[in-house]
Amino acid sequence: MTAAALLLWRDFVRDPARRLWTEDSGCGEWGCCGSPLEARAFLEGVLRGMSRRRSRELRAVVDALDDAY
Repeated sequence: MTAAALLLWRDFVRDPARRLWTEDSGCGEWGCCGSPLEARAFLEGVLRGMSRRRSRELRAVVDALDDAY
């Protein structure tokens, strides 16, 4: 789930048409279209549940994507 959420958030952030996305975009099924905002919220939950030391690498990737967004 974490890998899928990271891919969804990454693909969304890198998509030049991301500003056209709305909550009604896609089918709403996590396995198919998913919600990039839900994916980002899920990643935050994962990061908060990990130890600081273990979350450092994932936090760097997520922060870089957040900065690009």
